Amino acid sequence: MEDEELLLVNSEKRIDVTRFLHTQKQIRDTYGKEKVIVSWKDRLREKFKCSGTTCLRTFLSYIPFINVIRTYKLREYILGDILSGITAACLHFPQGLAFGILASLAPAFGLYTSFFPIVLYMFFGTSHHTSFGTNAVIALFTAEIVEAQVSGLVRQTPVANVTGNDTQTVEGLDDDAIMEMKVMAASGASLIVGIVLLVMGILRLGFLTSYMSSSFIHAFVCASAFHIATSQIPKALGISIPLFTGPGKLVLSYIEIFKAIPNINVASLIITILSMAILLLVKECINKRFKDKMKMPIPIDLILIVIATIISHFANFKDVFAVPVVGNIPSGIPAPRLPVLSSDYVGTAIIVAILVFVLSIAMARTCELKHDYQIDDNQELVAYGISNLGSSFFQCFPSCTAPPRTMLLSLMDAKTTLNGLFSAVVMLLVLMVIGQLFESLPLPVLSAMVIIAVKDLLLHVTELPNFWRINGYDFVIWMGTCLCGVFIDIPYGLYAGVGLGLLTIAVQSQRSASYTLSTPKDEDIYLDSSMHRNLHQLPNIRIFRMEASLYFATSAIFKNKLYKEVCDPRQLAKSAEMEKKNGIEYTENGGDEDVTKRPQQELKYLVIDCSLVSYVDINGMKVLAQITKEFRKVNVTVVLARCSRYMLKSLDTSILSDVFTDNRVFLDLNDAIYACKHSLV
Repeated sequence: MEDEELLLVNSEKRIDVTRFLHTQKQIRDTYGKEKVIVSWKDRLREKFKCSGTTCLRTFLSYIPFINVIRTYKLREYILGDILSGITAACLHFPQGLAFGILASLAPAFGLYTSFFPIVLYMFFGTSHHTSFGTNAVIALFTAEIVEAQVSGLVRQTPVANVTGNDTQTVEGLDDDAIMEMKVMAASGASLIVGIVLLVMGILRLGFLTSYMSSSFIHAFVCASAFHIATSQIPKALGISIPLFTGPGKLVLSYIEIFKAIPNINVASLIITILSMAILLLVKECINKRFKDKMKMPIPIDLILIVIATIISHFANFKDVFAVPVVGNIPSGIPAPRLPVLSSDYVGTAIIVAILVFVLSIAMARTCELKHDYQIDDNQELVAYGISNLGSSFFQCFPSCTAPPRTMLLSLMDAKTTLNGLFSAVVMLLVLMVIGQLFESLPLPVLSAMVIIAVKDLLLHVTELPNFWRINGYDFVIWMGTCLCGVFIDIPYGLYAGVGLGLLTIAVQSQRSASYTLSTPKDEDIYLDSSMHRNLHQLPNIRIFRMEASLYFATSAIFKNKLYKEVCDPRQLAKSAEMEKKNGIEYTENGGDEDVTKRPQQELKYLVIDCSLVSYVDINGMKVLAQITKEFRKVNVTVVLARCSRYMLKSLDTSILSDVFTDNRVFLDLNDAIYACKHSLV
């Protein structure tokens, strides 16, 4: 009764299709294109053929800024680029100061890294909203590199240094010599990062972004944010703790912070609390809440450092309250010089290069989707590489996209990469004139700015419930990456995330769904027998499907699941042999002999639906051949349907060409079923 009602409901939408029976050979013979065989010499000649037009086009593709100028709509674009560029510079300046200190360098080097990469990315980048320059995560890695370079010479003292770094007394070296060593290490790391990214761009490796899951990226960034916030707590509290490196450094840092609580500088604590309160109030309650009604957000970071510098100067915070301040900021831009490379930090620099790529391309992709334009992944890699490589000659540490500045450019609706020109002009003014005016800026203010800047990164932890509900594998990757990054060290979080990602791929391939297909009465559709009701198995025919590629890791699973879901031909053969020994004969039609029907012997045809098998290797081919031969021994014919292009190619050029003849490989499932019903195979 239910079947009749179901048919009645669907009768108005019934589709009747009439066509010829098709095997893959018939399709290839009728509609296939003739293959043109091209020699490897001709392919190389075509690949490297170079005309004047081709050379010009290739050259222009590597400098997108030329095309920006050629197609620039002055009246339509200029105002948006000017306003967004200047507004972004108002964030570049305070973040440059803060992240320069976070990188364990002087603030001036953060300002250099907020100028040169902007100019270089403007010429070579393709994202209208990417704001290249300082980044908190990259600055933290830079701090690890530079501190590791002097760790053998430095011994800690419990005194805070007015330059913004923990005082480190070095036998035989003064503070200037230590800073020189750090700058050389930082610029050397920037050179390595630039070379790695540039080579990746030239080799067209932009596709690698698709192999990094959002759960891994978010967890890694969240773990980095914990380290960033922790690194600023001593400056925010006006205390000094030893510098720890290696596994467990975050735990050790908190132990020392709690030990130093009695030595808190009350004035630094009050400045930090007030600064954080002001930043949160304006950013969350005004800028974010009324962003649709405001032409531009309030540049509270810039306003705060101006006010704090004025108050600190006239109240003499440094001498009266022992509050550490920024100190001397040299004017002008540094003369170019060749970075000094060291094998000590090559491995870390390569990790930094990967992070720059991941973090920057993720932000560029976000803005691309929001504003409906297209970026070039490979050219972005070239831009990131040139920005880091070129700026390394001007004492800059590795640069990257910063989410707050990029989101600001997106909010301000920047039109082209030309907005970087106006950001660079403002930063040049800061370097030449304005920067010297901020020598009295209290360091707790910058620490508060860094902590608030990574607040949204810390809030990635709120995504855990969604990962748990949507995909358990993403939850495991997130937890493993973040916990290893926090409780061991950041590089270990990277290793754990990549390892867990590969492990989940392996586990998913081992747990791929496999099932038989059945059909509703009087219908030509085929559904999973375990998930639907009112289905009927076709007489003498079984249809099997597995949702996975067929290769060395899944071939044995494919065979075992097929035998479990359909039947095991080895058991059938063994039973037949035993019965033959006992003198029991089984015939097709019975006759005068004693005939005993067995459910397995009703099977005459096995149809394997290959629609979800996108890849097959030699192990998969051998298993398919073995399955076919074993079923052939019990008079069951195996046919294939819906083969992918890759699998069809494998059938023509592998051991399967002798096993599956042309009349056993069908275009569609309906073709295979029809051929089996009418004994055409």
